[in-house]
Amino acid sequence: MQLTDYEKSILAGDFGEEAKKILEVMVKIYEINDANGFIDVNEVMLASTQNMSIGGEMGMEFLTRLANSGIRFKVKTITDPVSIDLEGWNRLGIPEEYAQKQQKSVNALIKLGAVPTWTCTPYLVGSIPRLGDHLAWVETSCVIFANSYFGARTNREMDISALAAAITGRTPYYGLHLEESREGQLLVNLDAELNTTSDYDALGNYVGKVAGAKIPVFNNMKKNVSIQAIMQLGAALATTGAVTLFHIFDVTPEIVMDPYKYGKKSVNEEITISDKEMKVAYQGLNTTSRNDIDFVALGCPHYTFDKIREIASFLEGKKIREGIEVWICTSKTVRDLVLRSGEIQVIEEAGAKVVVDTCMVLAPVKQMGFHVMATDSAKAQFYVSGFGIGVRFGNTQKCLEATLTGKWEE
Repeated sequence: MQLTDYEKSILAGDFGEEAKKILEVMVKIYEINDANGFIDVNEVMLASTQNMSIGGEMGMEFLTRLANSGIRFKVKTITDPVSIDLEGWNRLGIPEEYAQKQQKSVNALIKLGAVPTWTCTPYLVGSIPRLGDHLAWVETSCVIFANSYFGARTNREMDISALAAAITGRTPYYGLHLEESREGQLLVNLDAELNTTSDYDALGNYVGKVAGAKIPVFNNMKKNVSIQAIMQLGAALATTGAVTLFHIFDVTPEIVMDPYKYGKKSVNEEITISDKEMKVAYQGLNTTSRNDIDFVALGCPHYTFDKIREIASFLEGKKIREGIEVWICTSKTVRDLVLRSGEIQVIEEAGAKVVVDTCMVLAPVKQMGFHVMATDSAKAQFYVSGFGIGVRFGNTQKCLEATLTGKWEE
């Protein structure tokens, strides 16, 4: 293991116990995975600071001490969403004490040198990796999108291993950083019509359960599939399975360059997805039989400009039913862009809230008293169901219709 003098000084405790612990974890990851040395990374993405803000080994005090040690990030480091809307937490009903804790860790990360993006779609706000770029990204939907859509190379980092990469500018060279680890293994033949972005969510949810850690290869998908659909597909795959990369024939870059290597060479399993499997997937994503909705949350991963415009078009001239909380989650950058064209005003005049920096997965929605959520995101369905909240899953229009009536129509 070749460590730099700088890394050796960190391990010697020259930058405090926090930095030392972080580098010790990096060394252990290297050893466990029998890494082929270290690789320089172009960019790091840090984990959600929700967990950092409310305690635990990666708590806010840990981050604050790390920031006060004098150490600074060595490579461009962007940030995943936090657990509050940093500007509008009070209008969401988030307690002030909770918000103050989150802000403390936010301040520490900025002091360390992080770029305060606070989004799970950094590629929509300026972080666009190139084919073959090595990254150390941590958020599930970001990792799979970077690997698949851009052909960049990153493992699914832990929060502490991503911190190590930010501090050193390097990461252990193993897993999806290696060419031979990126070949497709599970062929998915599509024999179903995919019409809405939620169809891609349902597809990813179903295939993720079958794939486990295998790399899926999708056959017969439309060549003009939208970025939003690929985002949704990847987020669902990464949530229900340990999937960190997929290929789509004629769409994603690696398989376009070498269809045999990435689409056939290592494939050892094949499945077909028909309308029957899609129906099963949709049924499995509804975790309650209750039809009374009190929370509608859209934008997981964070919505694009086009999706927000779609929401505004539906809600124009309408009013959200009293007692229904509606969140449209996106990044601050995209929100500000849409604000200029007037769609944000239309959405909020209808009674919905455009929420930035956070989402329904990270915000304390259970403590806020919600009982049944409607969403068009399989990822959101998975995590929010784990909070003990009933979830209704369907396409965007069906969720928006529920905002007007407070009822989920079968």
